[in-house]
Amino acid sequence: MAKGTAALSFLTSVGYHETNHSAENGEAGHMRARRSGAQRRRMAHVLVDRFGPAVWHAVIERMGRTPEAEDAFIERMLDVWNRLGRHADWARIREQVARSLAAAGFSASVETAAGEAVPESLEMSESGDEALQETGLPEEPLPDLPGGLRNRALQRLRAQIAYEEAEARRLGSRSARVSALGLAAAGLALVGYGWWGDETQKADQSANARRASSQPISSGELPVKVQGVFDITRQSVDLGHLAFGGGELVTGSLSLGAQGDGIQLSAYPLEGLNFLTRPRWTSNIAISAPQPEGGSSWLLRSWSLSSAGSWAVIAVYWTESGIHGTASEADIYAVPFSGGTSSLLARVDAGQSGEVVIATGAGGIAWQVESERAGERVTSPVHWAPIVALAGRASLGPTVSLDVNGLIRNPHLTTAGLLCQGTSADPAPAGTWVCIAPTGQEIVYEGVPGDTDGAVVEGEEGAVYALAPVSVSGGETLEMSALHAAGDRAPAFRLDVPVAAWGADGGYVDYVENAGGRTYLVVARAE
Repeated sequence: MAKGTAALSFLTSVGYHETNHSAENGEAGHMRARRSGAQRRRMAHVLVDRFGPAVWHAVIERMGRTPEAEDAFIERMLDVWNRLGRHADWARIREQVARSLAAAGFSASVETAAGEAVPESLEMSESGDEALQETGLPEEPLPDLPGGLRNRALQRLRAQIAYEEAEARRLGSRSARVSALGLAAAGLALVGYGWWGDETQKADQSANARRASSQPISSGELPVKVQGVFDITRQSVDLGHLAFGGGELVTGSLSLGAQGDGIQLSAYPLEGLNFLTRPRWTSNIAISAPQPEGGSSWLLRSWSLSSAGSWAVIAVYWTESGIHGTASEADIYAVPFSGGTSSLLARVDAGQSGEVVIATGAGGIAWQVESERAGERVTSPVHWAPIVALAGRASLGPTVSLDVNGLIRNPHLTTAGLLCQGTSADPAPAGTWVCIAPTGQEIVYEGVPGDTDGAVVEGEEGAVYALAPVSVSGGETLEMSALHAAGDRAPAFRLDVPVAAWGADGGYVDYVENAGGRTYLVVARAE
């Protein structure tokens, strides 16, 4: 596999610089309010959309339309952002763009290419009709700036914003974190009041136990927001089959019976303290083995539950090589997170002694098969397709095929591309991930050092994090690190308590924490 080192839209540890409001620039003593994350994300759009074409023109004038030019463009966008600083002196943005270009040896007329001034609406409200859109590509390509390159630059800037906010919390927001956890605890107490009201004595005992124990809603330094906590002390929960989406936790359970086999899904709201007892909706997916041929018999090898945008995806793996054989056929189903009937998306057949690998996320699925031909193992391209709704049912949209060398290992789908830890023919070094873009471009990133079987989660701000267990006193805990280019530095964030189990799905992290003699399932969203 080709291994590039170009910059991508993931979080790196490039530091930021405060704008120097001194007498030299005519603003001595002028204090600017620190801008919110929402304001700064809108400003990132202004930087790329208003000034990007001029910078791109300057770059390609010297470097041509090459991949290296695209990397240089993103580096200039990030450099300008860092020059502007957290207080964002946007009155001097043209000067900062010109300085950044000059520092890199480029030249361009920023005044005429950048267009009109920054609108005053960006200095005011957090939302409303005047707020710029923050996601997706424009409906029409921007003049002189390729849409795909614009998207990469915006993702990179969002990732930088996420990094800066995380660093601010980590280094200077300990008291704010304690206050937030206190408010979260109060909110959870109010949510659970109805249940506790029926059992006042038990509630008092539980409250006393919790006050004497660790806070069961701990996220430590992890760049996440706790969405829900489930008390699973006296419940049997299949922690290996959870999915998250639409403000819900979806659990899955396998049922094998004389009347037929199936997988039962149950959805529970992510809102404060809850119990897995009263699902908002349920759905049953009937499953059946492939038709036997030539005297063979099929066995259920395994099954998985995960998310892909607004869909819960169930993959059922079958084998005809015995229960310890590889999965040579997979049936893939989808159920909307709003509830409803299931749809069979695809039936992937690798043939006898073959193997199927499936990845989900970012509103679609990817799959690859390895089969045996004339005594040799042959792998197919990776097929990647979005899930679309058609006449009230789910189906696959147009498929993109990506050629790779070998069977992908530990794959995950994100908006930036397919992330995996290399392939069977070309495994990635421990702690590294390979991002394969829809165009086929491959770039190698570093995550949690030494990780060989972790996961990735995509934050709400556009950053992508590697997640892996690490050993601590008392057992294991979780460590997160933003994916970053080789040689760059990125901070590592840790949960501050041991966990009994953990998982990841899409943009969510879940872990089991014991506190006060009780067991909690904590669900958090990556920021």
